[in-house]
Amino acid sequence: MLLLGIAGVLTSIACAATVVTGFISNVGKALGIVVAAIGITLGFTVGSVAASSGATDVTTAAIGIAAGSLTVIAGNAAIRKRLKKAANMQRHY
Repeated sequence: MLLLGIAGVLTSIACAATVVTGFISNVGKALGIVVAAIGITLGFTVGSVAASSGATDVTTAAIGIAAGSLTVIAGNAAIRKRLKKAANMQRHY
């Protein structure tokens, strides 16, 4: 159950990161959706692998949710970094 609680916290952080990325620009909104789709797909895949290895249902769900959330968090951080860099380049030209 602790692992499921940690996965829930990671999901909340991932949602907040996506909202912040969407506030930056329209490109951020579109890329946030793409990252969310990648995170959901990866989370499902990791959960399926955990299930096939014989893990319990709760553990499988927690591992899948955590993997998807971490992917979304990392993807949004990379998007924000690139968008800020692009904004700085635009100011110089």
